[in-house]
Amino acid sequence: MQNNVTPCSFGSANGLPWIKAATHRGIMMLAADIGGPIDFSPEQRFPGARHGVLLEGANLLIVGTRTGPNIGLYDVSAVARQHGMDLLLARFSGPVVTYDIYRCKDDQWFTGYQRVWSEDRYWFCPPDDADQPFILAHRRGLQFSTHAPFPDARRFEAGLSLAEQTSTQWQEAA
Repeated sequence: MQNNVTPCSFGSANGLPWIKAATHRGIMMLAADIGGPIDFSPEQRFPGARHGVLLEGANLLIVGTRTGPNIGLYDVSAVARQHGMDLLLARFSGPVVTYDIYRCKDDQWFTGYQRVWSEDRYWFCPPDDADQPFILAHRRGLQFSTHAPFPDARRFEAGLSLAEQTSTQWQEAA
């Protein structure tokens, strides 16, 4: 099995750093989970969006990387900001995937999120100690909520477990 890695700098014409085929498959699966029309080659219309996918109805650019937390947030948001898009950055690190979400209209990052299954949808939940919103990504865009999509910690753990079960293939993306 070949392990192709393309090292690039953030914001370069070549896209995100340390992209490999499994990472790209992981972001395509994430886009399919969210739903809606998907542009698999957004770089043809939006320079700098190479290795990403665009959920057209949501105006949401989804990208993936193997870099650590908080690396390159400003640089990777430059493409999204330039074109008025929100951005979902999946960070693949071994069996753990965390998500950083950029909200263009506020020019604000929400970092360190986990994906959780609740109410028949995937939600992005903030780190425990963060006073940040819960985020639902769906085919029409990002929806922010101050209320958790689950009633208690036990259901959160169950939703986290369900989300992890459906993304076991993503572990190869790291």
